[in-house]
Parts: sequence; C-alpha cells; structure tokens
Amino acid sequence: MDRLKSLGSVLFGIPWKSREMEDDTDEGDLVHRITREEYEEPIRDAYVESLARMPYAELDDKYNPGPTLPDGSVNFECHCVGHLVASPCGHEFREAIKCQKSAGEAALEEGACATEFMNFMDCVIRTGCFKSTRDLNEDEDNEEQKNAKLEDSVHSDQA
Repeated sequence: MDRLKSLGSVLFGIPWKSREMEDDTDEGDLVHRITREEYEEPIRDAYVESLARMPYAELDDKYNPGPTLPDGSVNFECHCVGHLVASPCGHEFREAIKCQKSAGEAALEEGACATEFMNFMDCVIRTGCFKSTRDLNEDEDNEEQKNAKLEDSVHSDQA
C-alpha cells in the first residue's frame, strides 16, 4: 500500500487520496480516480520519464524478434507459433516446421514437406483444436437440432 502511495505521488505529483478503503483488510478492488487535468499533466519523475522514452527492445529483456530467430531456427516463444506447439497437434506441427526449415526453396516448390503439413492439417481437423468458441457453440446447436429431429422421428414412429 505504501508503494502505491509513493507511486501515485511520483507519477502525478499529487498527494495520495484513498476513498473509503483506508485499511488493507477489505477484499474489494481499490479504485484511484484522477481528473483529466491530472492525467494530462507531464510526467515529473526523471526515471519514469526516461523509461517512457526508451525503445521497447531495451525495456523488454525478452525481446521477441518474431517467428524466426537470427540463426534461422523457429522462435517457439513467439506468440504467433507458441500456441501451435502447445496444441494437441504440437508434435505434427513441429515435424512440419522442422521439415520446412531443413528443405531448400526449390524442394519446397516441388512439394517437399507436403506429407508433414497434411499430417498437421489432418490432426487439426480431427481434433478441432483450433475451433473458435463460436464454432463450438454452432456445433453444439447443430447436434441438439439433430437429436431433436431424431427424438421427433422416434416419437412419431411409436404413435
């Protein structure tokens, strides 16, 4: 709590104002309100101002260069491929990427790695691991409609 108080005064140059949440035993969220004028005031702390002017790469020690590392290998920490490795089809994805990285441009144009990529796509289709929530809901609705039609036909046959 003291750290928040000092941060508030450092960032905005205003005294700390706590509203109805003086003690730390409250389970609720603490909301800090500032006016538009307070928000738009320039930063007064030299250290915070220097951080604001730093390039992102210097701020983040895990600078992420993208899907390919400088040595040409796959950067599995990149958000653009990391979820593929962690998916139910991660093994198939790694095999396809490994093949792609080891094959030359000409070999890829001739169809190299097609089997590996098809294995990956077969897994994706089989498991449905990349379906959106909307797609899953539509599948459930379709299944419910099929079941309702089946029940109707069973009941009409019995009558």
